Amino acid sequence: MKTINLTVISIVLFIAGMSTSFAQVAIRTDVGVAGYNTTCYDPLEMSSVPGFGLQLGADYDIHVKKRFHLTTGLYWSYRGTLGNSTIEGIDGSEMFQENFLNVPIHAKWKFEFVPEKFGLFVYIGPTFSLGMSSRSSFDLVTSGIKVEGAYNFFTGEADFKIPGYSDIISNELNHMLQREFDAVNLRYSRFEARLDWGVGLIIKKHHEIVTGYDFGFNNRIKGTLAENNSMTATNLYIGYRYRFGKKN
Repeated sequence: MKTINLTVISIVLFIAGMSTSFAQVAIRTDVGVAGYNTTCYDPLEMSSVPGFGLQLGADYDIHVKKRFHLTTGLYWSYRGTLGNSTIEGIDGSEMFQENFLNVPIHAKWKFEFVPEKFGLFVYIGPTFSLGMSSRSSFDLVTSGIKVEGAYNFFTGEADFKIPGYSDIISNELNHMLQREFDAVNLRYSRFEARLDWGVGLIIKKHHEIVTGYDFGFNNRIKGTLAENNSMTATNLYIGYRYRFGKKN
């Protein structure tokens, strides 16, 4: 896993180094409303869970001709949701959190309305993401007893305990819940491919205000559950870029 992440970073840095004379590098930050859309096909049932999204990183524009650019880069993204959950008849709260490394490959068109002062751009293209973590944290209560735990959707590992009780009791509970998770076998893919598009304003050459929307088009659910279930994620975001370099 570490090797894959280093490979992605190396490729992006290599491209950036080869394109320095043609590129405008930008630091970027975005906040947004994320959503997880799940569908069960038999019987048909659909649901959507909203959440919070955050993106931090860098990108750069490669000038191709006139108004047309190619944009790529590397950025970290976070998505999280908070809601109610029930495990083995025990009610409580669940916080679901994911972290990704992302490489966008976008086509961008820039339009300058007031030279050196004000312009606009539109962009569209795929973003390829590699999952760093995908985990739910649970706080459950049954008969006045608090149960804390987590489940890793990449590895399928459960980690539950009962605070204030012996390790033996906590381990027995964890083994029981691990068997239940193994029986369901709910696992998510680390890889996500998304389509991203948006529009931005260019202010005084270097400042960019962006609004965009992206959605995943591959099923995140793995294994036998994927035969009858699918899950994709969306993100509606606004952001800011500070772009270094001369205008091109």
